Amino acid sequence: MARLLICTVGTSLLTNPDRPWAPWQRTKPLPEPAVVDAWLTTADPVTASAETNTLRAVGLTTDDRVCLLHSDTPEGQFCSQRLLAYLRAGRCREAEERKLNALHYHQGSFAQRGLRSLVDETIAAIRRARDQLLEPVLCATGGFKAEIAFLNLLGALLKVEVCYIHEQFREVIRLPRLPLAWDARFVLQHRDFFDWIEQEPRASTEVESWLRSRPELRPLVEDDPDGHTYLSAAGNLLFQVAREELALEPRAVWPPAANLSPEEKVGLSSLGHRRPHGWDKFVDRLAAIDCVKRIVYDTAALSGPRVRVLSAAEGKIAVRYESGDNVLPLVVFTTAQGEAQTELVADYIRNRLR
Repeated sequence: MARLLICTVGTSLLTNPDRPWAPWQRTKPLPEPAVVDAWLTTADPVTASAETNTLRAVGLTTDDRVCLLHSDTPEGQFCSQRLLAYLRAGRCREAEERKLNALHYHQGSFAQRGLRSLVDETIAAIRRARDQLLEPVLCATGGFKAEIAFLNLLGALLKVEVCYIHEQFREVIRLPRLPLAWDARFVLQHRDFFDWIEQEPRASTEVESWLRSRPELRPLVEDDPDGHTYLSAAGNLLFQVAREELALEPRAVWPPAANLSPEEKVGLSSLGHRRPHGWDKFVDRLAAIDCVKRIVYDTAALSGPRVRVLSAAEGKIAVRYESGDNVLPLVVFTTAQGEAQTELVADYIRNRLR
């Protein structure tokens, strides 16, 4: 089976000894690309760079594809482009590169945005590989040490082989596919929060209001000096892994119809005293959903997000309708069974009945 080798890129091509431009440091200008390209053509891949050594050790063939992930630094991009030219000289079928935005020497953005970029680009490459019936392999040799640590965890959770080799060694270390698992149902249960916090930067005060009722989410977020709270790099990794696992599972089937008229489903008084404007039309729209069995007033919907699953086993969904200063808390009983199916109906209510 042909492979997509997803390879992080460091700067060993520039900094290793015994090359025409040695010794090179970040304070020095980058060497001429043509000089590096010509040298790479005849260099021993074992000593040329950590990346060429790893690709040699994993047995790169002309049927393989390579995706290079380089840091957001001039030297990282330089090394990636030189390796790209090297690979495209008939050493593999295809080679591409991706820049890991914000993965550089500035500490503040490295941990928050840089490692998130690494996770996003790696998962995107794994998805491309699987779509093209290629075997993804993570080559976690080059780059920052934190990159290697995150790729090891990512590989373990997504059951992708991870290879590592030091430029001074000839043999590759293949990390076993460890029996680790991240319960994707946790993300499904809190999907409204994950979707909400990922849509746009959220003020820390807003996020804190969620965390008061869901303290189990607190380890997955971190405050930023800009006044917003984001998923941490680790939180984003676990969220992306769960999303990838859920995407591979069979899609939930829409639940069966309740076989009741809309009038039979509504368990509310027709009196509108202190109810928000338009509540009756909103309830009518809920009652028109075929899988809805019953709609009742319930203060359980006053807290938390406007639409949330109350009981997946019973197909119960809390829905809060708001207009002006008035609020109508509702519980909607449906024919849905299980988390995936109940969440499917909750998603429909969130997206279609705004």
